[in-house]
Amino acid sequence: MKKIFNLLSILIFILPTVSISQKISGNIHTEYSSAKKAQSRFFENWSDISLSRGGFRLGGRFSFHEPPASFSQQDTTWGLAQRFLEYKRGDLNIRVGNFYSLLGRGLVLRSFDNRTLRWDSNIDGLKVDYRSQFVDAKILAGRPRKTRLDVADLKKSKARPAGEKLPALYGGEIKLKPYTMLHLGGTYLYTAAGAHQTQGFQRGSFFGKLYFDFASLYGEYAVLPYPESYHLQDGKAIYVASNFFLGDLSITGEFKSYKNFAFYDGLLNNPPTVTREHLFTLLNRHQLVQNANDEKGFLVEMNYPVAESGVATAGYCITRDSLQNTVYQEWYGQFEMDEFLGGEWVWAAGRQKEYTRRYLNFVADATYELTDYYSIKVIYEHLHARDEATQPERMYYDQLITIGLSKAPKWTLSFLGEHSTDQTVDEHYVPGHAGTKHFYWAGGQLDVNVYKNFDLSVFAGTRRQGKICIGGVCVVKPELQGVEVTLIGRF
Repeated sequence: MKKIFNLLSILIFILPTVSISQKISGNIHTEYSSAKKAQSRFFENWSDISLSRGGFRLGGRFSFHEPPASFSQQDTTWGLAQRFLEYKRGDLNIRVGNFYSLLGRGLVLRSFDNRTLRWDSNIDGLKVDYRSQFVDAKILAGRPRKTRLDVADLKKSKARPAGEKLPALYGGEIKLKPYTMLHLGGTYLYTAAGAHQTQGFQRGSFFGKLYFDFASLYGEYAVLPYPESYHLQDGKAIYVASNFFLGDLSITGEFKSYKNFAFYDGLLNNPPTVTREHLFTLLNRHQLVQNANDEKGFLVEMNYPVAESGVATAGYCITRDSLQNTVYQEWYGQFEMDEFLGGEWVWAAGRQKEYTRRYLNFVADATYELTDYYSIKVIYEHLHARDEATQPERMYYDQLITIGLSKAPKWTLSFLGEHSTDQTVDEHYVPGHAGTKHFYWAGGQLDVNVYKNFDLSVFAGTRRQGKICIGGVCVVKPELQGVEVTLIGRF
């Protein structure tokens, strides 16, 4: 594969250049933190560049992580992290090198890149996509990237590779579209045996989607037969999603049932979480951490316009394990109004529950235009928590306020402050201690657009340690006492 890639990379540069356009594009993403505590210091850079000529595109990613963020998947690395050669003509797209891919809804395979989580499960190999009016097809082969290098691996390599590879995988997806309202298809993936395995793994799924004027329905059933030597029950996964439009009322429903389906601890697949993902900080801090080996649950959400400029949202979701323990439960309500007291308002309230902990949330978000260019935004978040597992029962609350002044489209200057009575943030916390302690974090942030192609963000102050979740994948960002800078450039 490496020889083929090198040969094709050379060929693109010796193609005839007469009447063939070429274009160079790319982006730079740099994050830097200088903090009081060592675990909060990091410097990371991702630089992507690509050259397009005709139907060809040659690209690469250079990375420099020294040290990486403490919650990153990889240790100190630098050099060429990814490279690819892509050819696209009509309905056909061929890519050799590093790529990301999704089969079905992610039950069988979902490899993706998320800088916020430092999650990167790219695959190094070959991917071919074909799309037409009646048939969509995809085939892929390659080796996925391992989550983190072991210390022993680092000692063996002076070049600090960008990530060890897992065993090779081969598979694809086919989707038939005989009618506009009906899509049917299937996925298949085979993973070769690893260093300590005698047999490989295969898994696949069947899926279908129906489209109507008033509704849509999607369903997928997947299986993962384990070799007898593993002494595990075969993995099974079911996912169903539906949307109904009844006049102004829209209803969304989802169902999941996952058993022994977190392949390679969830690195290679990421089924839908069947929960609502929140953008507000305190609501997001206690999201579901996905465990596709043992989950079953559903979600129902409704949206309905109220008055002339308002929309009301109500939702409920629950996830249980095989022992009927409530892993995660949420009641959620939100009301948005574009014109209220001269501004745009969002009110939200929710009740989240996980095992023995219960969280009550309230959010108020207001945006006011001061002039044609200036606006002010205020977000207040409140969380009240109760932990029934401690004796005596532990209760605390968190409060978070964000105040931002913006000049469109140039800059935003914000103040962020948090107050908590959660004594577990104190390393000297003793359960049952009578006194109530108060903790505070405060900082300022400047987000500015420079020369249209650069976005600069600078935060200075203190920020609480907290969990961040996206799509069931969660990381814990450490407490920050210092400065954090992010620069994103495009060309």
